[in-house]
Amino acid sequence: MRDFDSAIYDLRATAEGRSGHVSMAAVPSVATNLLPDIIKTFATEFPGIKLHLDDDSSRGVQGRVERNEVDFGIGSLWNANKLLEFTPLFADQLELICHRDHPLAQDTGAIGWDQLGKATFLDTGVTKALRARQDLGESKFDFPNITTLVAMLRSNLGVSVLPSLAIPKTADDLVSRPLTPTETSEIYLITRKDWALSPAAEAMIETIIRETPQQVEKYGLTML
Repeated sequence: MRDFDSAIYDLRATAEGRSGHVSMAAVPSVATNLLPDIIKTFATEFPGIKLHLDDDSSRGVQGRVERNEVDFGIGSLWNANKLLEFTPLFADQLELICHRDHPLAQDTGAIGWDQLGKATFLDTGVTKALRARQDLGESKFDFPNITTLVAMLRSNLGVSVLPSLAIPKTADDLVSRPLTPTETSEIYLITRKDWALSPAAEAMIETIIRETPQQVEKYGLTML
């Protein structure tokens, strides 16, 4: 009877969101900037729920959701998929980023895409989907991992474009400039259609949606 009562208690606690497990994936810029405060709030409200967070590129995040490896993901729309639902969260302005010794870092203010044509361009998962990027021609460098990209930029290998949220704030050897015309990276909450989420995952999603506006204001982003 004690075992039965314990099992019923565990089921009830899970159904009420007082216990359970959440697995999610997010792009690094969101995982390291927006999510810490949100997860702290979630942990205070739901101390019995365990959380697993993977950071990955937008392509990787979408793939993890598609393969049912995580409950949901947060990233840009890599490829439209009828099996997935994309709920808009916020938009982040893209900026040029390069080493402080690079010629394009010598001026301040906005810079046109046409001025990047003669520079060695370092591609990322973000840049490949941009319309303005197509006019720059093919690049022989492709670094989907942001950590690797930043290391290459710090070696002054070339220039790239990143959302403002992904630009390292403590890298004194790197310089960023706004682009004209303005391009943005739109971030979505990615879930599977016609799929029942656990109460724990639903609680996490509700917390993210509720707390995101405050983080958006904090980092100067734009709500969608």
